[in-house]
Amino acid sequence: MEEQSKANANIEKLNSEQRYAVYKVLHAIYEYQTDMPKCFFLDGLAGTGKTFVYSTLLHAVSGKGDQAIAVASTGIAATFLSGGRTAHSIFKIPLTLNVTSTCNLKPNTSEAKILLDAKVIVWDEAPMTHVHAFLAVDRLLKDLTKCDEPFGGKIILLGGDFRQVLPVILRGSRS
Repeated sequence: MEEQSKANANIEKLNSEQRYAVYKVLHAIYEYQTDMPKCFFLDGLAGTGKTFVYSTLLHAVSGKGDQAIAVASTGIAATFLSGGRTAHSIFKIPLTLNVTSTCNLKPNTSEAKILLDAKVIVWDEAPMTHVHAFLAVDRLLKDLTKCDEPFGGKIILLGGDFRQVLPVILRGSRS
């Protein structure tokens, strides 16, 4: 009940855009229909309330007695999320990545059960995550859920400041 109280108190403090984001993800979790998206992106500059949105969502899901997973690309960012851990820790992402990398998490373990039971995965600082890490997590969740949809059909909220990532131009210069 404490989690639900925190969620309700936070919802009262959200601005209209933040409230829309929270309700959109909650709607996907609890009133899902086949034509609805399962992957969401929350983009915003530093100080725009992304962490507050994540916190509200995590409290709302936990307040209903459901599992929500909070991950971040860095340990510092993970400390700002309720129950947050690094993506590498939760998914057992290898340190050396390539296009065929796989996560070192075994099925039929307590860690795998947590992922299977999760109603939503909230991933902060997603733009800082290497694409091969996302591919490895995608493969892991597909294997665990036996579902070929992106991320094994899990509801996922990827957030961060997508302007922090500049395009890489081969043989380009700073000018």
